[in-house]
Amino acid sequence: MIRSKKELSIIIPSYNEINNLKHLIKKTNLILQKNKNLEIIIVDNGSTDGSKNYIEINKKKFSKIKFARVRKNIGYGYGIKYGLRLATGKIISWTHADLQFDINDIIKFFRKNNNLIINQNLVIKGRRKNRTFLDVFFTNGMSIIVNFIFNTKIKDINGQPKMFNRNLIRRILKSGPNDFSLDLFLLLLASKNNLVVNEFPLKVKNRVNDQAKGGGSFYGKIKLTFNTLKYIFILYFSLDKHIWKL
Repeated sequence: MIRSKKELSIIIPSYNEINNLKHLIKKTNLILQKNKNLEIIIVDNGSTDGSKNYIEINKKKFSKIKFARVRKNIGYGYGIKYGLRLATGKIISWTHADLQFDINDIIKFFRKNNNLIINQNLVIKGRRKNRTFLDVFFTNGMSIIVNFIFNTKIKDINGQPKMFNRNLIRRILKSGPNDFSLDLFLLLLASKNNLVVNEFPLKVKNRVNDQAKGGGSFYGKIKLTFNTLKYIFILYFSLDKHIWKL
């Protein structure tokens, strides 16, 4: 396990987000100039849209950012897990590369809650505001099913960002899924170990470029819901009794 060097590591997987990536890199570089105890890891998650070349050309210019690359896209969760292996922060966070969430908000809530997270009692997640009826409908539907099956009280499963003590990394790497279900896995892991999950309201900005990879379109939402339900039942019937053990 990597020895902690920074106070907070933020992992941002990016898959075919070249238009957003350019803005993201500039913004995160400015943030890092003002926050020396912060680490930002941008993982090019097997992109095929020129992201690799753009990062290669500009990584020296934006040297404060830690860049990583997955050769072939395996899934959203895999990109995050790849970044977890490189993270040195005492507290870990992850979020999306689509600029819908402000990194400064992550830093703000880290500063308010870092002692509780370090003491391993708290996991923090964003609760997305100003969402469409369709988004809320699909999210609430999945949450109801999860809570019924696992006897939990989880809301907004895929709400971003996530923030937690680095002591959870080992179990996430060992048992966490490689797709969007990783968000659900983290929340169930916290619930099964009696960790407090706190939410903070966060305004979701409109995507400036392109469409969401997970559930942007109606078809995408159906696919994401189906994959999440499939993973729920895989977990429920899993023979691995140690899957939640920290």
